[in-house]
Amino acid sequence: MLNFHKRAALLLAGLLLTSGAPVLAQMVTLKSADGSVALSGKLLGYDGEFYRLDTIFGEMTLRGLGVVCTGHGCPDPAQYAADITISGDSEVVNELLPSLVEDFAFSTGNTSLRSNHGSKGWTYFLSDPATIPIARIQAQPGDSKSGLRDLISNASDLAVSSRAATVGEVKRARSAKIGNLNSPDQRQVLALDALVFIVSKENPVSSLSLEQIRKIYSGNITNWSELGGYDAPIIRYRQDITSDIGRAFSRMVLLPDFSPAPKTVSILADAQTLSDTVAADPLAIGFTSFAGIRNAKTLAIREACGVRQYPSRFGLQSGDYPLSRYIYLFQPKRKLPVFARDFLAYLAGPLGQKAVSDLGYVGQELVAQPFATQQERIANAVRLASADVSLEALKGFVNKFSDASRLSATFRFQDKSTKLNLRSRHSLKTLIGLIETGDFDGRELIFAGFSDSQGGGAGNRRIARQRAEQVAKLVRTGATRADLSKIKFQIAGLGEVSPIACNTSENGRRLNRRVEVWVR
Repeated sequence: MLNFHKRAALLLAGLLLTSGAPVLAQMVTLKSADGSVALSGKLLGYDGEFYRLDTIFGEMTLRGLGVVCTGHGCPDPAQYAADITISGDSEVVNELLPSLVEDFAFSTGNTSLRSNHGSKGWTYFLSDPATIPIARIQAQPGDSKSGLRDLISNASDLAVSSRAATVGEVKRARSAKIGNLNSPDQRQVLALDALVFIVSKENPVSSLSLEQIRKIYSGNITNWSELGGYDAPIIRYRQDITSDIGRAFSRMVLLPDFSPAPKTVSILADAQTLSDTVAADPLAIGFTSFAGIRNAKTLAIREACGVRQYPSRFGLQSGDYPLSRYIYLFQPKRKLPVFARDFLAYLAGPLGQKAVSDLGYVGQELVAQPFATQQERIANAVRLASADVSLEALKGFVNKFSDASRLSATFRFQDKSTKLNLRSRHSLKTLIGLIETGDFDGRELIFAGFSDSQGGGAGNRRIARQRAEQVAKLVRTGATRADLSKIKFQIAGLGEVSPIACNTSENGRRLNRRVEVWVR
């Protein structure tokens, strides 16, 4: 044990004091090996592979291989250790990222040592099997706004955000030469999340509409009996409205003319306290993230047509739950150190996504849901069938999938576009990977297109089939390392059969326009 502590101390010292870190903002000169080319400027950074200089020509990035650095600010490449700074959403920074850093270190055969800084975050020191320092990862908890602000100002290398970048943030990033925060190269999904409403397991209410939720938090509904529950007052809880989950509530649920109930909502400091408080009180209601549910009971979101959407893992992974959201990792346009790029690749890959799920969050791995477990969907298909949906069409829907399972890979397109949305692009990559590793050899994949109820039934079925064909083509052309002859592909255009949301709202119609993948 004593030897371990000695090694830990040496590791800390090595990373903090003798990591060969450059002295930033010092003038240096980079020369080619033969001395024929030289470039001078202020050293902005060195990541073990590339130098970043502020030169008379602007900011430039140069590969370190084959150049010689001269000047007092030059780093020692032989003693280099990557230095990564992360900023953003406090729940993710404090609860999810530490375990992911440790899992990444373990999976690569390295060791990790954590130093806590209280409310100011933490630092991980990573070393290889020979105890040579390879990286320092520092994290500063805050919120999505502060994380993106730090990234734009070059105060961090990665930003954790539970929302997309705003128009203003995108503009500021471009002005700061950080790049395009909407670019797939600078934004990846770390995990899936959702805004979830919770009550005690002793509360008989199982679903609420968004309108009822608005009335609860405005003080217009004050008794559970108005919602089919106890004849007792509703005890309202929430986190600070300026927190990330508070802002998600405002963005996803509230209307512009919303007026909060004065002094009748208790504000709790964090998700854990809120969930535990609500779970212990049969008269309480609150909202939290999916990972913050703990021992509370979740409420389904009930739409005007009677469809109920439950905040399940499958509902988040398929994108069917209407209050879903992403947890993003944003990065600058500049090239990050090799260590950081490897860490990001791990987080996006199957090992990282499985770790995300194991830690109570929702990863993007594919899961299957048997048709036999989808009774409510079948009931909705019958109850909400429009005049363009015949009894034969309903029978055909049941017969086609009765012995199959739906994969969570569900494909939707960007508004007014034939391009897949962000989640669908990741699902495409994951599905192709499983096909290439032979997971579906000897089985049948059914690409089933669905539509909203706008327009005629025949036209909707045609459009739905075209979308299914487009997705199937993307899969076939992308799976270059697979023997596709071992898989049976089927295309189906089912139109407005089996809506998963009401067609009376634009958001409901958007959810209904989808391509599902079934396997048998």
